[in-house]
Amino acid sequence: MLLKSRRRCCLCFWLNGIDDVVKGQIAHLDQDSSNSSFENLAFLCFEHHDEYDSRPNVSKGLQQPEVTQWRDELYKEMEYRFRSVRERKVEVSIVRFEPVEHRKTFRLVFRLKNVGQATIVNATLSIRLPQNVTANSPRKQTRRKSSDSFINMGLDLSGFEMQEIFGFHECTEDFFEPGGRVATYDMHAINQGLLPDHSLEITGLGFRSDEFQDGTDLCLEYRVDANDMDPQRGTVSRQIPTGLEWVLQDPEKYGLPRNITLEELEAKIDESADDQPRPNIEEDF
Repeated sequence: MLLKSRRRCCLCFWLNGIDDVVKGQIAHLDQDSSNSSFENLAFLCFEHHDEYDSRPNVSKGLQQPEVTQWRDELYKEMEYRFRSVRERKVEVSIVRFEPVEHRKTFRLVFRLKNVGQATIVNATLSIRLPQNVTANSPRKQTRRKSSDSFINMGLDLSGFEMQEIFGFHECTEDFFEPGGRVATYDMHAINQGLLPDHSLEITGLGFRSDEFQDGTDLCLEYRVDANDMDPQRGTVSRQIPTGLEWVLQDPEKYGLPRNITLEELEAKIDESADDQPRPNIEEDF
């Protein structure tokens, strides 16, 4: 009875328009406290319970059929309302690592996926920043590949940690600890809604390779806030690549197929130059 009414008083709800959880009591509609059958019970606020039990002799007080009707209508309303509410839920993962400056630094590519039933609106992804990690992402050198060489397209900014236009920014929040450092990404900066089963990739954070050894597990705490959704917290982890695994993070950079495996890459490197040209990975390895 409490679950079906969602602790709403049926008389407050229908007669006074009060759609709130209230403090109340269980009323026995036939005034017989020994009859605790489901059909004989209703959740009423203190005031309406007193009014119902008082049974005034002169004025026409609350009648049993009346209260029963409002109770049953409330059950129908609550069942429809909560059955039609769609779940809002997101999933955060680390998709890959992006090496920068010949692997002196690297950044992460996160995936924020809507795994619920309703559109996620105005989501904000917050990540607890470990020591020696920046919210600003190291940027790659601006250049493009011509037929036979790389042409520099401007000042080389790859060695500087600069904030992406739509990337993370650092702030101080109490999400994980009082006054803690947090990297925050606001999805509404570029897109207000994330449809169910859709995802968004977010690149950011700055790591120095000499402080995060290859092969170790990287674990980060996160929190996601959005409209009409309770904050969702969790951890995301992934092992830092080693050796040629770094090539697999962005194989197309070296002219390789996107889905190439480590075994295929090792075989390709071992092939004779007469058969297949070696991938251009000498600058990083």
